[in-house]
Amino acid sequence: MIRDKLICSVLACTLLAAAVFSFSACADVRYSEDGSPASVEDRADVLTDEEEESLLAQAAELAKMTDMEYRVLTIDDADGKSTSSYAEDYFESMADNVAGGSYILDLDNREFYVATYGDLRYYLTDDRIDTMVSHAGNYAKSSDWEGTLSSMLSDTKSYIKQGVQDGTATYDAQTGTYTYYEPPKTVTLTELLMSGVIGLLGFFSMFLTNKRRYQMKVPETNDYQMKDNVHLNLKVRNDRLINKHVHRRLIPKDNDSGKGGGGGIHISSVHTTSGGHSAGGGGGKF
Repeated sequence: MIRDKLICSVLACTLLAAAVFSFSACADVRYSEDGSPASVEDRADVLTDEEEESLLAQAAELAKMTDMEYRVLTIDDADGKSTSSYAEDYFESMADNVAGGSYILDLDNREFYVATYGDLRYYLTDDRIDTMVSHAGNYAKSSDWEGTLSSMLSDTKSYIKQGVQDGTATYDAQTGTYTYYEPPKTVTLTELLMSGVIGLLGFFSMFLTNKRRYQMKVPETNDYQMKDNVHLNLKVRNDRLINKHVHRRLIPKDNDSGKGGGGGIHISSVHTTSGGHSAGGGGGKF
């Protein structure tokens, strides 16, 4: 009896400790108060409360601008993973809609990294990420961890405002596939009004033409018998679709000017993550 009570006590203590640990781990995550899909988690304990709030505000602003998710994380133990793998696993575990970015400061591997998903892959091309890494690296060299992450978020905002460059495509080296960005189709107010006016003009034009063409006088007598003057013949015809084949072939664009502005192709290198998603990204050592 005493032994059973002892075992029960040990199990209860273990479950309580696990619950407390789980709660404390979750409590370390700061979420945006306005409900935006943005968060900051300082597992490495290198940020002040004010710095966390500042980074969270930046991430929340990006979430509102793009309707994507932004997760900021610091760690001092990567559990044997690479920085990129840790960033990807973390984002995919946090994200409801796998589109957006994960910004990680990894003190274990001494690296900072941004993992990109969805349309963010098109905004943050390889060239743009190289610039981001160069800017953030200046802060990382002086151990300014908040500055490192803030710089990456700030550059992301700048590139989103600039928009996706013409000729931007993701490139998956595993499959050799290019996927070009297709902007969402939008209709301006001017185009909408013009189409409405043209539609009305066309309607009234056809209406008046047909009215004049088919206008009839009222017959003087009522001896017009419809059943004797209207004939309707119906025939049955069956058409069967035997086969339909649609072939699509990707034609890569010229890659000569991928490093500059203007024309050419702007590449965002992507790969398939351990979770089965397509992700891009890049980072730098410090």
